[in-house]
Amino acid sequence: MKDSEQVYWIKAGLAVLTGVLCMYLNNYIGVLDTVTVMIGVSIYFAASEALSILRKYDRNRTIRIGIGAFLFLWIFTWTLLNTIVKAT
Repeated sequence: MKDSEQVYWIKAGLAVLTGVLCMYLNNYIGVLDTVTVMIGVSIYFAASEALSILRKYDRNRTIRIGIGAFLFLWIFTWTLLNTIVKAT
């Protein structure tokens, strides 16, 4: 597997975890939606920075790899879990 593919799948997995974290912070801790969005974006940029250092990959390229997958999976997971929690 190429480095770019590994970065992509790591970010995809991290997006699901970020969605779970955002749901937890939102529903159980009481953090505002806007703050939770800022936390999710911060996680994305921190992960991109860490992956560029660990993989010795170009920083700008690392930020662009997987941004669509991260955003989609993060928002999807967050919305799905919010719907399940509020329905019960």
